Order: sequence, then C-alpha cells, then structure tokens
Amino acid sequence: YCYGHNIELKENKKIVQAWHFTEEGWPEDHFSICTFAFEKTTKGTKLTFTQSNIPENKHETLKTGWKKYYWKPMKQALQN
Repeated sequence: YCYGHNIELKENKKIVQAWHFTEEGWPEDHFSICTFAFEKTTKGTKLTFTQSNIPENKHETLKTGWKKYYWKPMKQALQN
C-alpha cells in the first residue's frame, strides 16, 4: 500500500521520507515528502509533521486518514 525511502535522518531532530501509495488516483512514480521534526520541551517532545507534494485529489483523504488512523489513536495511547 505504501512504500518509500529515507531522504534525511538527524538523530533526535528530524526524519524526512519520500512516500508512494499504491492506490487508485495516486500517480505512478509519484512521491510525497513526509517530515517528522522533533523538539525537546519542558514537558517532553513536540512532534511537528508535514506532508508535501500530495496530489490534489488525495489531499482530503490523507488529511482525514492521518487524524483517524494515527493522531487520534496515538494521543489516546499516550494519555493512558
């Protein structure tokens, strides 16, 4: 469904990856860029996530999917 490769790895700072999705409507050989930036705070770690180079027809699907399948469950798990 999804595959990719690392573009940049900075220990304790940042992960940048190129992702390709094998699903209807995703252009062949097209990669989006996902960046996970980590910042130490007094309460722990702040994560800033960005995904760029998303095909226009996939923007809403990915936005909804990230919230439903990743951010909400992760938040719930970390609060327990």
